[in-house]
Amino acid sequence: MRSPFISSFALLALLSPMMTAEARAADEQPIKDRLKEFQSAWDKDDTTAMAAVWAEDGTLINPFGTFAQGRDAITKVFVQEHTGPFKATKYVTSDVKVQWVTPDVAIVDVTANISGVHGPDGAAAPDYPHHVTWVFVKKDGKWMAAAARPYQFTPKLAEKR
Repeated sequence: MRSPFISSFALLALLSPMMTAEARAADEQPIKDRLKEFQSAWDKDDTTAMAAVWAEDGTLINPFGTFAQGRDAITKVFVQEHTGPFKATKYVTSDVKVQWVTPDVAIVDVTANISGVHGPDGAAAPDYPHHVTWVFVKKDGKWMAAAARPYQFTPKLAEKR
C-alpha cells in the first residue's frame, strides 16, 4: 500500500522542478519580447512606446544619474535624451540573462550598445556600450519593467607591483 504512494510522491518530486523550469522558460520569452519592444521603440525615437514597457510606478536611473519614478517621468527622461545625444541612434542588446526571484519577479541582465550617438555640437561620438539591470514584474498577466539601471563598467585599476 505504501509503495504506490511513495512512488507517486517520488515521481511528483522529480517532475516538479521540471515543470517549474518549463514555466520559467515559457516566461522568459515574453520578457525578451518586452526588451525587443523597447529596442524597436528606441530605434524609432518613440519615447512613449519606450516608457510603455514600464509599470506605471516603475523607476529608472539613467547612467547620467537622472532618477525618474513613474511612467510620465520616465517618458520625460527619454524625450530629453532623444532630442539630444540619442536622437536617431540604434540600440542593440545581447547576452540576456534572466534570474528568477519569484514566479512573478525576474532580474534581467542585458549587455547593450547604442550607436550613432552625437555630442552637444552635433559631432559623432563613440558608441555607448553598457549594461542594464532590469527588474520585471508580472502584472495582470503582462511582464512590465519595475526598474532599470543602465550603467557602464569602469576600467580595472592597474595592479600594484
